[in-house]
Amino acid sequence: MNKVTKEKHVKAILENSELSVTVDSFGAEMHSILKDGAEYLWQADKKYWGRHAPVLFPIVGKLKNGEYHYNDTTYKMGGHGFARDNEFKLISADNKKLVFELRENEDTLSQYPFHFEFRVIYQLNDNKIKVRYEVKNEDEKFMSFGVGAHPAFNVPIHNGSFEDYKLTISPAEKRTFIPLDPPSGTIKIDKKMDKVVDELPLTRELFDQDALVFTSSKETKVSLTNQLDSHSVSVSWKNMPYFGLWSPYPADAPFVCIEPWCGIADDVNTDGDITTKFGINELAPEGEFSCEYEIEIN
Repeated sequence: MNKVTKEKHVKAILENSELSVTVDSFGAEMHSILKDGAEYLWQADKKYWGRHAPVLFPIVGKLKNGEYHYNDTTYKMGGHGFARDNEFKLISADNKKLVFELRENEDTLSQYPFHFEFRVIYQLNDNKIKVRYEVKNEDEKFMSFGVGAHPAFNVPIHNGSFEDYKLTISPAEKRTFIPLDPPSGTIKIDKKMDKVVDELPLTRELFDQDALVFTSSKETKVSLTNQLDSHSVSVSWKNMPYFGLWSPYPADAPFVCIEPWCGIADDVNTDGDITTKFGINELAPEGEFSCEYEIEIN
């Protein structure tokens, strides 16, 4: 079923026998994931972080000095882009699927000189939520962009404390760790290193240098589990080349983010040209791009 609030924004709800998922049209952002009465999604307490699961577009992460250059013009844009702060149109809704759409407007064109169609699609199947991003270049020039996810999950989910949980990354293989420069939010490509990463017990100090950023495998899965009960969250994806893991430090924030990305923050040494930005995607006129990830709730 779908419910509409009396506010400006539309709140759409997907429900089945396993899950109830609420998505707000502002930012096309998930606001709730309920299973058996338990809330799995972070509830945006501004004391720690006032968002639930923002959609990242047309950049992922931060730009150096909050700006980029395109065709000799400098544009300002905040971290993770503007999609999370724009109203999407709910263009299709039924019991199993929601389709939200954002097109360029006066606000986006002041930050990003491209005409585009960006869709965020949520599908519910048993205890799994599939989230799909579709980008279409409706301009007459090549379009540079990034897109990604930023869902935050409650820790603890039900029992225990933050330190009773761990993140398991599979497959357990060598991948590239790309450190962040905490003051600027940019990445340090020249400090990247390859290492095998499989289990990360949660501690506050794990995030003392901001988010942990890694390259993905062709198929990647990150699971949030504990030894006290069977409540867990798994996020899996294919062909999204990077991912981030984050919880605010040093705050005792009761959540962790698992973030698959097709894009990444600026390198600290970037020249600011968006067309040659590290990790950027390029679409030809009328070109289309898509990627997706899945959340499994247990």
